[in-house]
Amino acid sequence: MPSVLVTGAGRGIGLAITERLSAAGWTVYATARSELALARLEQIPNVIGIPLDITDKAAIAALPQHLPTELHGVVNNAGIIVSGPVEGLSIDQLSTQLEVNVVSQIAVTQTVLPALRAGGGRMVFMSSVSGLITTPGTGAYSASKYAIESLADALRMELRPWKIPVSLIEPGPIATDMWGGMLDAHDAMAAGLTENIRDLYAPHLAGSRKLLGRMQKLAADPRRVATAVEHALTARRPKRRYLLDTASRAQKALVGVTPTALTDRILATATTS
Repeated sequence: MPSVLVTGAGRGIGLAITERLSAAGWTVYATARSELALARLEQIPNVIGIPLDITDKAAIAALPQHLPTELHGVVNNAGIIVSGPVEGLSIDQLSTQLEVNVVSQIAVTQTVLPALRAGGGRMVFMSSVSGLITTPGTGAYSASKYAIESLADALRMELRPWKIPVSLIEPGPIATDMWGGMLDAHDAMAAGLTENIRDLYAPHLAGSRKLLGRMQKLAADPRRVATAVEHALTARRPKRRYLLDTASRAQKALVGVTPTALTDRILATATTS
């Protein structure tokens, strides 16, 4: 049975990926932080739960103790969203966003690369359409995804001698509990801003909330992401990038040909009440 490591597997997209690969006959080494999530994962056939806080460097360094010496895939999925106007972010918030979504993913990758090399494995990074297009209020999150896009591109070229494919999954909104609670998360973010920042960005905060409500209705099934991940891990010629919906493809194409000043105006207007 082929083996794969999936980080952030306790919920949402990570859980959908775990279930899909398990059903396809993979042995899935699935990481999660909570004991409850790990207990649920252990009930899925072919799944071995691994407790892991993705920011714990010692725990990441110890991952090989829980994995086979030959690994056929790694799916770097664990991540968080830090939102809000850049002026209102604390440096600690920005650091946490980059630590979880970028630094920790590369730490996992470096740790498991010997096993991937031994197993002729493949590497998948969970990016986002936000790694291609930035909107007001998503600067920190988009920065983390832009960074993953760059690092994955570098890895794909650097690992060519060992024929280790590297793929990026670039979903738009996905119907997970994270997206389901996005309005509550937005309200909590706004409440955490200073009064001055809330006043300065009041139109933007109100507009962003309306836009999030509309995007929730367009959220896609997480199984679509899981299907793309399975293709990246099994296809004879995996894609470098997987854009998963027509809207995201159209956004990417339009941004590519539209003058930056016009793109800025459109995106700024869309997120202002």
